[in-house]
Amino acid sequence: MANAPSSTTSNSPRSPRGRLTLQLKTMVGLLVVLVSAVALCGLVFVTLTQSILRESKIGQVNQFAYGMASSLSVPAHDRKAISEHLAQLQQSPDIVFARFTDTDLRESVGYATDDSLWQQYIDALTTTRATPTSLGMARIVTLGRKQVTVTTVPIFSPVNPKDPGSRSTLHGYLHVAVSNEAMAAQIRYLQGSVILTCMAIVLLAAPIAAMIAKHITVPIMKLAHAAHALADGDLAHRVALKRTDELGELTDAFNTMADTVERQQADIRKANANLEQKVLQRTAELEKVNNRLQAEISEKEDFLRAVSHDLNAPLRNIAGMASMLIMKYKDTLEKDALQRLERIQKNVQVETDLINELLELSRLKTRREKIERVDLHELVTQVADQFQNDFETRKITFRVRTRLPHMQGERARLRQAFQNLIDNAIKYMREDGPREINVNIQWARDEAILQFADTGMGIAADDLPQLFHVFRRAKNASVMKIPGKGVGLASVKSIFENYHGRLWVESTQGVGTTFFIAIPLQHFEAAQSHEVAA
Repeated sequence: MANAPSSTTSNSPRSPRGRLTLQLKTMVGLLVVLVSAVALCGLVFVTLTQSILRESKIGQVNQFAYGMASSLSVPAHDRKAISEHLAQLQQSPDIVFARFTDTDLRESVGYATDDSLWQQYIDALTTTRATPTSLGMARIVTLGRKQVTVTTVPIFSPVNPKDPGSRSTLHGYLHVAVSNEAMAAQIRYLQGSVILTCMAIVLLAAPIAAMIAKHITVPIMKLAHAAHALADGDLAHRVALKRTDELGELTDAFNTMADTVERQQADIRKANANLEQKVLQRTAELEKVNNRLQAEISEKEDFLRAVSHDLNAPLRNIAGMASMLIMKYKDTLEKDALQRLERIQKNVQVETDLINELLELSRLKTRREKIERVDLHELVTQVADQFQNDFETRKITFRVRTRLPHMQGERARLRQAFQNLIDNAIKYMREDGPREINVNIQWARDEAILQFADTGMGIAADDLPQLFHVFRRAKNASVMKIPGKGVGLASVKSIFENYHGRLWVESTQGVGTTFFIAIPLQHFEAAQSHEVAA
């Protein structure tokens, strides 16, 4: 059972900086959203107000210019009267210039606070060649460094109501420019007011944003702390938070999860206790079975030794009495009797060898020999040398096609297996055609496959499944009276099964037979394993 963490760990947050950072981020985020919204509203307000002021200014200038033009329409031919009338506008500080020109824009009379500004404007009109359709439309322009609202309106002579044929004629133009300094000051004041309002909103909203951030983040940090406590093994830790929003739902879900985890941990501890009890029980049962198996193996070995002794003793007596009869009555016994006695001796020797081989077969899996480094190439070559006389007599060619590796194994057992395989190939070699025995090795991903191939008479397909069983021999062995007891291949199978190896045979009658032995790579030296990987 996991130990609960100390009270200091469970009552203090794991990362205070993380909590403050989360609150600060939440507060700053709220302030950014609020300030952005206020700034956007202020910008829209200032823009709309500025547009309204400009339109209002343009309307006022237009209205003023047309009013002045109507007052000048009667005495338009009197330039002096016009000049005196316009000079009265000097009392207005916003009027930049108010001048009357003829239709050619050459001669002018009137008032101007700055002759250079008036000259810039009149030059612009002369350059653009203003038409009557573009007149009477006030607009905001910049003259020098000064922004003004300027308009040019035409002045016509009045129509004589007593003369039906009289027509109104164009006498000239009235040019009026009004300074925008007052409007610009209003706009600057408005912008400053909006900025101050935004700053005041920020100052007032900061504490509110901090409270909102705390209201949001503190429950989250409580949940995070509870999650850390749960991860540290404090399964009894719960979050006491009563809220009806999403954080309340999250808290309820966390507490439910903690209850489930605590219940599952209790179930696991109970199951582990039961499992440990079962393991102990099964271990005791396995020990009993193992002891019984060891006892049975010992009894089997004792039985085999007793059988070997009880069988070998009478056989030795029979062989000895046959030898004595031959030696004592060699000259008096008939030839047929002597042959029968010699056959008895040979049969006794065959049965003795069979008993010894069966005893050795029973020991292959129960009595392992010393594991040592074995050079398989050298070992196969040494075994082949023992059959050199058979190779020369029967004209058999023996080859090791590939350099065989080193292996960790039982040298005597491996020698016995190779000897049985080569001897088996010699026994079943054909009398005609090529006579060869080839040894090779192939590397697979996780095993090495030894191959012993011969060009012998081959084995029937229905004999292959029983080939590695004791006393099971191929049919052609009985037909052709090939000597053997049916124990050699069974011994080969038992030897390589100690290395978790696999054995199988591929054979075609009249062509030859190949024995395959697959051995896991773990039994070979690291050099060969690296060679396979490469």
